[in-house]
Amino acid sequence: MPILRYALIVILMTLIVSGIAVLLETYAQIRLGMVGGGAIPVFMTALIEGQLFCKRTGGLPDRGQTLRFAGMATAINLMLLGPALVLISLGDPALLTMLRGFDAVLWSVILGAVVVITFPASYFFYRQGAASQHRAMARQKARQGGAK
Repeated sequence: MPILRYALIVILMTLIVSGIAVLLETYAQIRLGMVGGGAIPVFMTALIEGQLFCKRTGGLPDRGQTLRFAGMATAINLMLLGPALVLISLGDPALLTMLRGFDAVLWSVILGAVVVITFPASYFFYRQGAASQHRAMARQKARQGGAK
C-alpha cells in the first residue's frame, strides 16, 4: 500500500465529510456527531484501497495482506491524529485548553479507541472493497463475453 496515497485519500475524505457536515448544519440545521464523521474517512479509504488492490492484481487480498493493510492504515491514522488535533485546536481555544489538560492515561485511552475502531474497520472495508471490485470485474467480463 502506498502510504502517501492512503494518507492523501484519508485527508481528502476527512475534508469532504467535514464540508458536508458543515453544509448540513448551516443550511438544514442537522448536526452530525463528529465520532461518525471521523470514522467515515477511514471506511471510505479502506474501500477505495481494496478496490485499487483488486484492479491492480485482479484478485482478492489474502488474510495476511489484509492484516498488513489494517495495521498500516491504523498506524497512519494514529500519525495523522496528532497534527489534526493541533490544527483543529488552533481555531478552538476551548479544545486547546482541554488538550493541554489531558494526562498520559487519557491520551492512551484516546489512542486505544482509535486503534479499536480503525484496525477492524480497515480490515473489513478493505476486504469488502476488493470483493466488490472483484464482482464488478466478473460481471463486466461476463457481459463482454456474452455480447460477442
